[in-house]
Amino acid sequence: MGQFRHYRNSNCRVCGSSDLELYLDLGAQPPSNAFIDTSEIPEEESFPLAVHVCRNCFSSQLLDVVHGEDVFKDYHYLSSSSRALREHFQGMVDTLLERHKPEQSAVIVDVGANDGITLDRYPKGQFNLIGVEPSSAGNYAKEKGHTILSTFFGPETGKQIRSEYGEVSLATATNVCAHMDNIQDFMMGFSEMLSPSGVAVFECSYLPDMFEGIYFDTIYHEHLCYHSLTPLVKLFSQTGLRALHAERVAFGASGPAVRVTVGKADGEGRSTASIDNLLAEEDAWGIKDIATYHRFADQVRNVITELRDEVTKERDAGRRMGAFTAPAKGNTLLNSTKLTSAELEAVAENNELKCGTVTPGSHIPVISDAEFLERNFDSALLLSWNYADFFVENAQFVKNGGRFLVPLPKPVFRP
Repeated sequence: MGQFRHYRNSNCRVCGSSDLELYLDLGAQPPSNAFIDTSEIPEEESFPLAVHVCRNCFSSQLLDVVHGEDVFKDYHYLSSSSRALREHFQGMVDTLLERHKPEQSAVIVDVGANDGITLDRYPKGQFNLIGVEPSSAGNYAKEKGHTILSTFFGPETGKQIRSEYGEVSLATATNVCAHMDNIQDFMMGFSEMLSPSGVAVFECSYLPDMFEGIYFDTIYHEHLCYHSLTPLVKLFSQTGLRALHAERVAFGASGPAVRVTVGKADGEGRSTASIDNLLAEEDAWGIKDIATYHRFADQVRNVITELRDEVTKERDAGRRMGAFTAPAKGNTLLNSTKLTSAELEAVAENNELKCGTVTPGSHIPVISDAEFLERNFDSALLLSWNYADFFVENAQFVKNGGRFLVPLPKPVFRP
């Protein structure tokens, strides 16, 4: 395990204001995807995990940044290991192709391509598909035959794509915007490569949904920003883009999301009423009311207490408990609630890269799904709570009589 470089911002990364207010402090935690061997525990590093809101543009963000090159160098998250995600992105691609109708051989770019999960969803041989993926996960996409640029995305990458492949008709970035420290450079990359009629589609976890569902586990060092349309519209206007359409999506890579379609500011696209409608909804919800943010923090503290109480009741009743799936956000949940291998004996995971490691901070052994079933646990904390319906219906663990403890928005056992 290498050392992580860390620095702290003092200004809002969207508008530059220094008027930032802390509203949720989850303490010092290790990077959530930094699964480690037991031998590496003495070297493990932790960094502040605290969310601030900008009083000028109302962007929520972490000020403490763990250097992206260190986070993504040895990256254990492979999107295609999730059947639910594969189905989600197939639906997204089908919708975008029907709505925007790119021409045969059009240049289509997926930024943050991971192991090629979105690129895999397009019809074979019909478009010129390009992926951008700085992490080691991109190697898996290359092995599938995809063209992958192994770099962080920004204006220079956008210029390179336009120069080498042509202007871009359709670009996607799903669950990526949250990762960007220099998010203005990131957005300018799209304005550099889009054609006059081209569109970029961003799917981001949606702040009002995070607050309403108390989904605080989606807060971790990879996720530097927590997006809503209000600050995004300002960001687009500063980077040569214009919001054209916005819709809320009930299911996304990290929970409920907002899907925003943008075009070049001087491009051919026209904005729909969906933009003004969602901005009005956010205003009525309280996006500009600081009390909204502190109310969320109080709810998070209450859920943490309730979840620990439920786990304690299971143990006191003599029932053995593990955890099910090992997503990055699950480590925020484990470390915020201070649950360790003393309470949860093991975590089941179907990503072989994680099996044999321990979870960062909580140091719970990660084992295969098959081994988890062999241990005959009575219950399991479902860390991928956003797939609860899918797992309750399909997991062999449930068919064998096990119960899931779904932690959010309120701890409840299923089935």
